[in-house]
Amino acid sequence: MDRQMLDEDLMPSRPKGATKRHIKNAHARAAELGALTPIEPAARRADGSPRIGRDQVYVTRTGEVFHPAWCSAVADKWDAQPDGLLIVMARDVGARRECRLCENPIGN
Repeated sequence: MDRQMLDEDLMPSRPKGATKRHIKNAHARAAELGALTPIEPAARRADGSPRIGRDQVYVTRTGEVFHPAWCSAVADKWDAQPDGLLIVMARDVGARRECRLCENPIGN
């Protein structure tokens, strides 16, 4: 079986510009939830990942949730796009809701 054909069969077709539109829409939805003012984390781990302190939470620029703990979603974001993970004061999350995965945090 042709490898390229298999990859194309598994990948959904997307009109050109769909990814840019999706990103633009995600930023617009996030902006409606409230402006984010990134701050420095309380500390950093040996690998450079941020460690939040008192009254700090993790968010992403386009996220609709905030993360009060290092959960699998935060870890995945750090692995895939570390500059997309922001630290903000908990009082500044706006209308974002709390992440359900943070009920079962991983590591410190």
